[in-house]
Amino acid sequence: MGVQESYLESCGCKMLLRRTGAGETMLFLHGAGGVPVWPPFFDQLAERFDLLVPDHPSFGRSETPEWLDEVGDLAYFYLDVLEQLDLRDVHVVGHSLGGWIALEAAVRATDRIKSLTLISSAGIRIKGAPAANIFIMDRSQLINSLYADPKLAEQMLAIEPTPEQIDEIITNSVATARLGWQPRLFNPNLRKWLHRIKVPTHIIWGDQDQIIPPAYAAEFAGLIGGASLSMIENAGHIPQMEQLEPVMAAMTGFFERSA
Repeated sequence: MGVQESYLESCGCKMLLRRTGAGETMLFLHGAGGVPVWPPFFDQLAERFDLLVPDHPSFGRSETPEWLDEVGDLAYFYLDVLEQLDLRDVHVVGHSLGGWIALEAAVRATDRIKSLTLISSAGIRIKGAPAANIFIMDRSQLINSLYADPKLAEQMLAIEPTPEQIDEIITNSVATARLGWQPRLFNPNLRKWLHRIKVPTHIIWGDQDQIIPPAYAAEFAGLIGGASLSMIENAGHIPQMEQLEPVMAAMTGFFERSA
């Protein structure tokens, strides 16, 4: 299935947008690492959905707009994009930083959102259990913290990034620091507004997540009315990569229940 790449201009920003598949619309919002490769996870989603995978403004190959100061700005941006493309009943899936963006969008408006799936989402803080400080980790420390399986971490470390990939890593790191440096990867005011999310919500978490502790999964489930929770065994911060089939089974079950 071919992936179409194009640039969409919205709010004065040119954003790279990948699109593939057919069916109901799904918007995937990536984490701090961006979209360095096209994973099997996306292929499986595209078998059922019209899948949209953008590079956030200031990440990857998208432009950095002057108006971008905080994650809430990206939330409004994506709400404008949904309106601009006249997309309705959109399934929004957000991983890590992308989950935070999805949450900020959903507390503002859900008239174009059909469901919300949060994978290892940032956005809030549990006192005494902060997210890991990814900003002081070197490449080895970060990759070892991302995965539950040390062999998978070794495989990832053995892959030498190209000069282009290094440039993108730097771009994404700078963008993440700009949005999530202080306070680290959360909005102190977001927690009190999560009750506004009225669409079916699914929380997916790796039971060995070293970046955002698994305790956050239950915390989100308690703050978002009616949210369902799927803990993925033997998975770290990117469960859709380490345990693809259990994640897909959990997502399929959620979509069938909420249809």
